[in-house]
Amino acid sequence: MNNTRIFNFALLAALAASTFFLTGCIVERRHPHRAVVVRETVVMPAVGTEVVVQSPPPVVREEVRIVRPSAAHIWIPGVWVWHGGAWVWEAGRWELPPRAGVVWVPHRYVVRGGVHVFIHGGWRL
Repeated sequence: MNNTRIFNFALLAALAASTFFLTGCIVERRHPHRAVVVRETVVMPAVGTEVVVQSPPPVVREEVRIVRPSAAHIWIPGVWVWHGGAWVWEAGRWELPPRAGVVWVPHRYVVRGGVHVFIHGGWRL
């Protein structure tokens, strides 16, 4: 009877040890310098599209203009944009025109007869 207990204990210990040693570790390697690019299709309203909004935009944020990447880049200043029923800050940035002959038309905000109107900007021929 004593030998059976010893055998059962040894078998249980062996199973526990094999479970411990045979299970692997999951190692996740992170590459902090690798860029992840997510591409999505965004449909932008046409330049000049007007949207009646609920309130005036917040105060314009001060931005630091970084060094111009090339002589071909155009600075697009930061602006509050009406998006999804709320004002969203769109940070200033340097952009390459999408093709020759286009100019950047800034987003605008006007009040007409007491009605707040946001007018979409963008690249225009």
